[in-house]
Amino acid sequence: MQITQRQSPNRNRGRQGWTPDIIVCHITEGAFDGAVSWLTNPDSQVSSHFVVARDGRVTQLVALEDTAWANGTTTGTDSRGNRHSRLAAVRDRNVNANLYTISIEHEGRHSETRGALTPAQLQATTDLIAHIRTEVKRIFNFDIPINRSHIVGHADITPQWKPNCPGQEYPFNEIISRLTVAEPPKENTHEPSDWAKEAWQWAMDNKLTDGTNPQGVPTREQMMQLLFNYHRFSNASIS
Repeated sequence: MQITQRQSPNRNRGRQGWTPDIIVCHITEGAFDGAVSWLTNPDSQVSSHFVVARDGRVTQLVALEDTAWANGTTTGTDSRGNRHSRLAAVRDRNVNANLYTISIEHEGRHSETRGALTPAQLQATTDLIAHIRTEVKRIFNFDIPINRSHIVGHADITPQWKPNCPGQEYPFNEIISRLTVAEPPKENTHEPSDWAKEAWQWAMDNKLTDGTNPQGVPTREQMMQLLFNYHRFSNASIS
């Protein structure tokens, strides 16, 4: 995808050993050009890794290897305190969330859009997140999961400080759906992921599945067979 480069001085070199594993979506509360100008102004003391315009243009202001000043959290009890976050990762880590996040600003005003994106903006954001995931894999050797714990809003990080960022109409589910459809099949599909091994073994022991292709996407007929197997298992357990 085409990304215009415009370096912001408002950043920290590196990430103090942290791997960026959460993508945070924001709303600019202003026009695209004005947002880029403000986020590159040293007097503002704020920045973001990317800004996405309503017409789909994308500008990068901070390298993924560096820390942008977009989600600053504190270890105190104020409205930016980590303890208030909706995300367990933010609460448990209890360090400045900028260290492990990648921020995307979206042109818009909450009072007008409530976070909804234009079609061009939605497509550009989806492509951008796919690009970010590819680059994080290349640079940090980490796969950012495609879910609402890792693709979040500023309101998830600091709900008391930024309750309307990016807004209630921001299309998280649509973006995740598009990314999931575009996700290539995993190379190793013959073994379940570590977190699913116990459940997978239980399903095999109770003949709910034959144990093949645990990471594959099931067809509708396979889903019906799984449901049928579970129905038969449940009835047998009751009797």
